[in-house]
Amino acid sequence: MKNFYKIIDKNEKKINFVNNRAQEHFEKNKHTRNIILKSRRLGFTTYECLDGLDDTLFSENFNALLIAHTKEDAIEIFDKQVSLPWKNIEKEFQGLWKLDADSANKLKFDFGNNCYSSIVVANSGRSGLYNRVHISEFAKLCAKYPQRATEIISGTLPTVPHNGRVDIESTAEGMTGRFYDMYIEAQNRKRPPMNIEFKAHFYNWTWDDEEIAYIINAIPTADMEEGKRFGEYQERHNLSDIEITYYYKKWLSLDKDFELLHQEYPTTPEEAFVTSGNTFFNKERLIAQIAVAPQPLKLDKGELPDKLYNHYLNGDLKIYEKPQDLIIYVMGADVAEGKNHDSSVANGINNKTLYPAFGFNSNKIRPDEFAELLDEIGRYYNNAYLAVESNTGLWVLTELNEKYAYPNLYWRERIDDVTHAVSKQLGYHTGTGSQGRKVMLDNLLVEVNNNNGVWVKPFLKECLTFIRNEQGRPEAAIGKHDDEVIATGICHYVRENVPAETKTSLSNTPKSLEEKIMARLAKKKLGNNTGINQSNYY
Repeated sequence: MKNFYKIIDKNEKKINFVNNRAQEHFEKNKHTRNIILKSRRLGFTTYECLDGLDDTLFSENFNALLIAHTKEDAIEIFDKQVSLPWKNIEKEFQGLWKLDADSANKLKFDFGNNCYSSIVVANSGRSGLYNRVHISEFAKLCAKYPQRATEIISGTLPTVPHNGRVDIESTAEGMTGRFYDMYIEAQNRKRPPMNIEFKAHFYNWTWDDEEIAYIINAIPTADMEEGKRFGEYQERHNLSDIEITYYYKKWLSLDKDFELLHQEYPTTPEEAFVTSGNTFFNKERLIAQIAVAPQPLKLDKGELPDKLYNHYLNGDLKIYEKPQDLIIYVMGADVAEGKNHDSSVANGINNKTLYPAFGFNSNKIRPDEFAELLDEIGRYYNNAYLAVESNTGLWVLTELNEKYAYPNLYWRERIDDVTHAVSKQLGYHTGTGSQGRKVMLDNLLVEVNNNNGVWVKPFLKECLTFIRNEQGRPEAAIGKHDDEVIATGICHYVRENVPAETKTSLSNTPKSLEEKIMARLAKKKLGNNTGINQSNYY
């Protein structure tokens, strides 16, 4: 391909095609089904057109289809990236093929033995069988023409045989639509994809070696508008002075719009999908927190109780910190309502450091199984203080209290409307009132703003789609979920009821010699500390 085809480059000059670094990386790592999230101007459409033309020219009975999101784009792509390279093949080689059809969007070649191959560029899927399909800027197509996007997914892609090739590439267009859902599914898959499943690829702006090379003199962040912000960004993502200068100039070219900069020139996938909207949490802060989010531990069998290890193996349970003696852990849990594929979620934290201890998320677990899981993991974490959302969690709470006799459940105060007598009820109720949903979320907002490096990615990513609706009420965006937000919010609200640590060992699990030594040192460190107050510790 490097010696055979000519293209029009970014400077409108006709040159020999040469793979750039991003294209070469993709070529080495591609799958039969690929979904590519990318920054602007990395040349993937050009590469796909030439690669598709190459397959068409050198494979009998081969049919390639390239789909653009508008008719105008389809015409331009065909003219510049399919027809032009074909017409500029050296004349001595062009004679090897007989051009059977040359229309405004199609080239068809006759191999002379009743075999034909063709390449078509269109703005929608067509009926027929294709060996290769490429979709350009699919996120924009999903946003503007969702019905057409659905027709392509359900009608065109299934015609590609299992050993055929499908490539979908796009810049992002928000956290909704088919492109977002397909990319996130592929990115989060916990095993290698089958040949009919998509593999996720991400290429950010730092792959644009050609444009970055044009920058000779770096601009110090101190001399930039919003210099403090760019300086922090450079440090967070370990960018060179030249790279941050490139990024700064892109910001200037986009009328100093940070959200548009993140969408068109993302550094991380999370940045790419963030768009404007009335989010409850600060988007910039969420993206910064994702970059420094704690990573779950890798554990071997025997490091967890068997029941917990089974949940760890299937990916529902993530462990960030193993139980430490003398530390009190706090858990918040949200029980699935059984609609829209929502999940039962439990998150636990070290109440001294606020560092995450574990996270559990499953949309398949039954309420009785969830109660068993909460009992198991709560006892493992030193009989952690456990608050379960009671609106839909009464069955789970009853199981925990009566069947498992869990020793450390959260009880809320209840004031009788008539007698004004105070009693207590199990679980955290996310209705109105002094301990309701609003108070819990307001507290969580303050916690997120004031604490760094203690928030896990599942929670942070869900926060990106947690918005204020038209009435100002915080809720998950349409089609999204709030299970992680509610579980984490409950956890951080009720943690004030219990101390951070204790002088008395809380763990009944066997300790290694090293852990025993560390526990003794921890006790020594506590010394004569008498400030711990357990008056609210149920």
